[in-house]
Amino acid sequence: MNIMDEKIKRIIEFMNENSIDAVLITKNPNIYYLSGASPLAGGYILVNNDGATLYVPELEYEMAKEESKIPVEKFKRRDDFYKVFEGVKVLGIEGSLSYSFVEDLKEKGKISEFKKVDDVIKEMRIVKSDEEIKIIEKACEIADKAVMAAIEEVTEGKKEREIAAKVEYLMKMNGAEKPAFDTIIASGYRSALPHGVASDKRIEKGDLVVIDLGALYNHYNSDITRTVVVGSPNEKQREIYEIVLEAQKKAVEAARPGITTKELDSIARNIIKEYGYGDYFIHSLGHGVGLEIHEWPGVSQYDETVLKEGMVITIEPGIYIPKFGGVRIEDTIVITKTGARRLTKTERELI
Repeated sequence: MNIMDEKIKRIIEFMNENSIDAVLITKNPNIYYLSGASPLAGGYILVNNDGATLYVPELEYEMAKEESKIPVEKFKRRDDFYKVFEGVKVLGIEGSLSYSFVEDLKEKGKISEFKKVDDVIKEMRIVKSDEEIKIIEKACEIADKAVMAAIEEVTEGKKEREIAAKVEYLMKMNGAEKPAFDTIIASGYRSALPHGVASDKRIEKGDLVVIDLGALYNHYNSDITRTVVVGSPNEKQREIYEIVLEAQKKAVEAARPGITTKELDSIARNIIKEYGYGDYFIHSLGHGVGLEIHEWPGVSQYDETVLKEGMVITIEPGIYIPKFGGVRIEDTIVITKTGARRLTKTERELI
């Protein structure tokens, strides 16, 4: 039985354990994870005790047949698709399924009960295979090249958006499908905005500049952040940079199987608190990375996932002082048997 079969087999086991007649998968990353296909115009996987089938609109059929590792069927209209639910009373669905789709399933598919299947999907996707890690490593390699190019482009007078455009082009030229998310180039006062997507602001001498980018490669994501100063840093800029760098390094060093994500978050958070900047670290320490840029596990005070070998997460502490500026340093890492390994490798001592 191949890996794809094992994934379907696990879902069938979950169905039987929870008295579910069939499972409907609609979320694109999960469709790709289970089938190897990524229909652009939408598609659905239906899993029952006989196995799994990918259903796609007619215009996606030929491509899906080439990509999919499970059987593929086509439909002309979504109303035609509801016929496949004949005899299904209890349907497993993802929590992200829309209310209107659920209502249609009740009315047209004659489904009487729904149960969420997010837990079994999470269980499978949260630990990456060796093959997945190799793909994420390549995505990180592309991101490393892009962040180094961005650092070189950060000069007085340039617009943030100009730098973003250049590095996004570079990522595509190096094999990325597209950026993993809207590239953040946040300079000066905007560096205190954790999601300061590149704007028309021109970079000025003395600005802190937060560069946060990622590449989507072969369906998998990467994520890296570096912070630089245009010219020489002042005393306070250097101070907060060194605090964030210490917190980031200590958290990466502490990451290992057996530690909880909450404990890992606390290691970095406590360092920042000890220096008096706890109120300025306003987000979680990190997040899982894979088929989605933000996925399981969360690395925060509200998540107590026990880290395991093969999990891929980010470590990204930051300090954000309104009207002054901010610093964030981030790496994508993989948990190994005895610790963790950085998959993004760009130099961190940049100030």
